[in-house]
Amino acid sequence: MDKSKENCIAGPVKTTIALDFEIGRPLGKGKFGNVYLAREKQSKFILAIKVLLKAQLEKAGVEHQLRREVEIQSHLRHPNILWLYGISFQDY
Repeated sequence: MDKSKENCIAGPVKTTIALDFEIGRPLGKGKFGNVYLAREKQSKFILAIKVLLKAQLEKAGVEHQLRREVEIQSHLRHPNILWLYGISFQDY
């Protein structure tokens, strides 16, 4: 296992997207936000970042569901399931 994955096994890390990542092209859109190609600045690790819009989550009343999904996803370790490497909560 490479170093970039070793740091994330214990669970998600809180990050600041603007400081820690170079954001690339959009990969997809959903009801609550967008997914972007990104690169972690320090390690150059390529990943996808999902940016969720807080107002949309609140409007739909799914904040609790999001917290539960983050909790579950942070513990999953399977080669066919994307790993959750970090989370960031920011108000804009």
